[in-house]
Amino acid sequence: MRVIITDNYHELSARAADLVLAQIWEKPNSVLGLATGSTPLGLYKELIKNHQAERVNFSRVTTFNLDEYYGLSPQDKRSYNYFTWFNFLSHVNIQATNVFIPDGSLDKSQIQDHCRQYEKAISDHGGIDLQILGIGKNGHVAFNEPGSSFTETTRLVNLSHSTLVANSRFFKNSSGVPRQAISMGLGTITRARKVILLASGKDKAEAVARAIEGRVDKSCPASVLQLFPDVTFIIDQAAASKLKKNYRSPLSLLDHRFKVLTKDSLPQDKVVVVISPHPDDASISLGGMIAGLAKRNKVHTFVMTTGYRSFISGQDKEQRIKIREHEVEEEARILGAQAHFLHLSFYDAKNQSQAMAGDAKKVRQLFDDLEPDIIFLPHKNDKHPTHIGSREVVKKALPMFRLFDRKAIELWHYEGPWAVFNEGEFNTIFAFSEDLMSCKMEAIRAQHSQIERTRFDVAAESLARLRAAVIPEQSLFGLGQKSLKLGEYFELFNVIRR
Repeated sequence: MRVIITDNYHELSARAADLVLAQIWEKPNSVLGLATGSTPLGLYKELIKNHQAERVNFSRVTTFNLDEYYGLSPQDKRSYNYFTWFNFLSHVNIQATNVFIPDGSLDKSQIQDHCRQYEKAISDHGGIDLQILGIGKNGHVAFNEPGSSFTETTRLVNLSHSTLVANSRFFKNSSGVPRQAISMGLGTITRARKVILLASGKDKAEAVARAIEGRVDKSCPASVLQLFPDVTFIIDQAAASKLKKNYRSPLSLLDHRFKVLTKDSLPQDKVVVVISPHPDDASISLGGMIAGLAKRNKVHTFVMTTGYRSFISGQDKEQRIKIREHEVEEEARILGAQAHFLHLSFYDAKNQSQAMAGDAKKVRQLFDDLEPDIIFLPHKNDKHPTHIGSREVVKKALPMFRLFDRKAIELWHYEGPWAVFNEGEFNTIFAFSEDLMSCKMEAIRAQHSQIERTRFDVAAESLARLRAAVIPEQSLFGLGQKSLKLGEYFELFNVIRR
């Protein structure tokens, strides 16, 4: 059992969204159990916002609602069916056939069979991967009131007086609240692989304290979660006010609010430009990202300099340039990108400032032609002279490009084996697996003339593995005991919007 205490409701919602996003990124066809009521509304708003930002895809997700009032039709604005679609599902790209909500409009003679079919549907979909819960003032979860058996499955239940009073705010008065509901049982809920329970406000403090620190007892149904192997309580300060223990997380990374991307949550339908100071910088530093983006975006690699100073035995300057450009073309083919050879003059100029002004005009013209949405470039603390020069040329070209006011540009600053990020310098992580790493390695090895001299492939793979090892998933999300669930390799970026 893990307990995350947040400063306020907004942070609670954001933390909960991180866990749900992590689940979907790890398993795109996840089965989610959805709660209703006021507490998860902030979570659903965060998920909608992430979907609109193209960070998460719900097209393969399946959902099962915890409960539904008995006696209300799905179209009734007070029903949980209407609540779920209105506040969440209609705003994301979920398939209607993947949404399951108990039907409270059935005749009572049909309810028992309906509940059996609901349980069967959960089983047929492989069970619930992540169940979202709230908690009532009397400790109920879903509509499992005090006294409910810990082994019950989906069924018709009678609501307690305190629940009727608490839910009367959604009706004209307590007398208008349906007296019964169809609810998943505690036995169904505790068969989920993961559970997160959300609680906000001082009026939930007593129930939260009993659920987390009290005796496991039917008088507080939520207390059964103490026996659950993978449950996370996310509660704000007010809801935590009656806890006796200190549950503040020691994981400092948990507070940094990273954006984490996987192959399925990368941007789509964008024009992407990768600034590669030397011919091999692109594949070495972000080959995994390029390979992932190239599947659904137009990716252009700007090779800023010729790299002719690299040692290639028995070849003169012009021959070295041709060799390196041929290798870049092979690299681009492997990654799915289009290479552009800029031959910028600052590389050899005595007056670099003057040369960069001319180079910026050349880059500006390409920006005008391509109209990029995303530009990747070395991060600001990368001190290699050619990387500094390339970054400065892009900075000089960007203001001129922006005069046309065509669209906003995202600048993604990347790290490489020779200039790694320090803690706090990156805000975005790309987590990827063996397929993209294999592509990245093949692209790096296409630079045959360099691999023979320096094993950049080994260095790049080692850095990607190291990043995944030292920034484990539980530090990012506070969920799960194993690291590397998001992928065996990480590439790091600092993203800003111009």
